[in-house]
This record gives sequence, structure tokens and C-alpha cells, in this order.
Amino acid sequence: MKVTIIGGGGRVGSTAAFSIMINNLASEVVLIDISEDRAKGEALDLAHSVSGMKIDAEVYGGSDYSLTEDSDIIIVTAGVTRKPSMNRLELAETNIGIVRDVTKRALDYSKNPFVFIVSNPVDVLTYNTLKLSNLESSRVFGLGTLLDTMRLKSLLKLRFDTEYSEEVMIIGEHGDSMTPVFSHLGADVLMSKLWNVFEEVRVSAGKVIEAKGGTWFAPATAISDVVRGLQNEESTIMPISVYLENHEICIGYPSEVSSSGVRPVNYNLSRGEEELFLKSVDRIRSAINKNLE
Repeated sequence: MKVTIIGGGGRVGSTAAFSIMINNLASEVVLIDISEDRAKGEALDLAHSVSGMKIDAEVYGGSDYSLTEDSDIIIVTAGVTRKPSMNRLELAETNIGIVRDVTKRALDYSKNPFVFIVSNPVDVLTYNTLKLSNLESSRVFGLGTLLDTMRLKSLLKLRFDTEYSEEVMIIGEHGDSMTPVFSHLGADVLMSKLWNVFEEVRVSAGKVIEAKGGTWFAPATAISDVVRGLQNEESTIMPISVYLENHEICIGYPSEVSSSGVRPVNYNLSRGEEELFLKSVDRIRSAINKNLE
């Protein structure tokens, strides 16, 4: 499988490449970046690692999009990143143009790839990319709230020793209006304590950004989980950003991920969860409409 990462010279892109490679999820990895030297340097560093990883893979980088020819998956991490005081939607005006340009250039060289948006605001950018690409909605998606869900499960394990297999997740916007889904949780934990952990998750990325300038290990892990899912015939349910026909937007929602692509599933929410999710839908719809003006 050939995986291209646009923005591969950056922290998220290069760390995602490392995660994909160390999990042996690609035979060919291409790092594309506006900084050719950075992309080549990260690729060379990764290439020096393959013997230690015990894998048979090629990795190379540059700024020439012809390197991406016949990619199976195009991952987009390019764009400006937020400061601790910003919300993700504030990045839309700048990043829409960047993601539109790089995706269009990559699609000139690949016929029918999966296009996987990581850049923020991920839901707005995923929707814009879907409309630009003319690809089927099963082939264009974003990281959505998978990363938030991973953070939630990690903290629940630390606080209450819950199992990672517990059916708990975050849906909706990858941002301020994200919605926790606790109604399927089997563990016996007070709802007030669950919400305290969720509030910790809601602000966790900002705390990491404030402390070290950005997040990249957790996003890279989530990215490689999706890449793994895209290689399996049997589907895995993940809360990624997908197109919901009934709402006509892209937003984080439980979806089947497999080699056939992605597809939202019917998922039972409690009344309260449904109400919060619909507020998140309205927020993303407003952001999409604002940036279409």
C-alpha cells in the first residue's frame, strides 16, 4: 500500500509516518511538504529506521507532487496550527485554501485514493474536500473525534481502570461542541465522574499545545489506527468525520472503516446525547456556510 502524507515535513505528518511504518502498514510512504528539505530530511531519517523496524518499506520525500502518483491513501496534515487560546474553527479561513490546493494537486496523480483529512477544522475541511474531489463519500473522511475518543478512553483507564474495549466515544465536532456518548458504557462509574473526565478531554489538546507547542504522538496513533482499518476486509467502528446525508455535512460519527471505505452506521443515542449532537451539527453547518460565502 502506498501512503502519501501532505504536510509530511511537520510534526504530525512525520510522526504519523513513523507510526504507520513501525506498525508495518505501508510498503511505500511519501512525505510531501512545502519545505522540500524538511520533507527529504524526515524521509531520510525514517528510511534509516526500517532495519530496526524489521519492515520492507520505501520512504521518500520532497515537494514534487508527482512523487505521490498512484497513492492508495492521501493523508492531509498541512495547514496552520492553532495557538492555545484559539478554537479550531478559527483556522478555517486560512486552512481551507491550503487544503484545497494541496488536495487538488495530489488528485492530479492518483485516480481513486482514499483522502484522509487531519488538518483543522477537520469537519469543515473534510466537507470542502468531498465537494472538491468528486470522489464518493466513502473515500473522503476526516480524523473527526477518534482522537478525542482515544484521549477519553486513556483517561478513563487511568482514573477508573476501565477496559479499552468499553463502548464509549465522543462524536460531533472535533472542537468545543464535541459530544460524549456514555449511554453504552458497561462499567459502573458515576455519570458526574464521567463528565469530569470528559471536560478534561475537551481542554486537553490546548494544555498540550500550551506546554510543548503542539500535539503529535496521540494524533499519529489515531491516524495509523484508521490506516490499519482501511486495510481490513472486516470493518471496525470508529467515530471519524464522515458525510451524513440527513444533515448534509461532515462530522464525527460512528462509522464502519474497511478496505471498502467508510460508512456511517445507525447508532442509538440517548435523548440528551442526541440533543447535544444536533447542537454540534448546527455549529459545523454554520461554519461551513460561513466559509462558503
